[in-house]
Amino acid sequence: MSKFEELCQAYAAARKDYLESMQMRQDFVDSFVRKMSDYFQCPVEKTDVSFDERGIMYFSILITLYENPSQPEKFASEIVNVSLTLDKILDNYVVVILPWGKEFKLFWDEFNKFEEVYEFIFEKIKEAYTSGITDLSPENKTRNLGWEF
Repeated sequence: MSKFEELCQAYAAARKDYLESMQMRQDFVDSFVRKMSDYFQCPVEKTDVSFDERGIMYFSILITLYENPSQPEKFASEIVNVSLTLDKILDNYVVVILPWGKEFKLFWDEFNKFEEVYEFIFEKIKEAYTSGITDLSPENKTRNLGWEF
């Protein structure tokens, strides 16, 4: 095997590892968001997915809140946007809720620990509405509780 072929082989192996790692993160976040939807008993959408040069995944979750959820089409609504990051360190998935910097270390199969994250998000959203929000005008359709990526 030539030196060039060895370099190509090293590149191919590194690329394969990288793609597998990104897919594992995607799969974890998909499961995380699906279970969040079950926890809140409403649709939760994942959006704005990106990766930095170290492989940390940045994403947002969107939850649409309604003035009257039994008749959503007739009443006001607002989309809540919460920003998160995900990193994988050994067997841990580390989820950070931005901008609070609250870090949660999770394992793929410890779904009861997911609830700690969901409860933190629930409390932050509720706090945003109970701490004296001034702009609930019809023009304001999105409430960004995190960072825009």
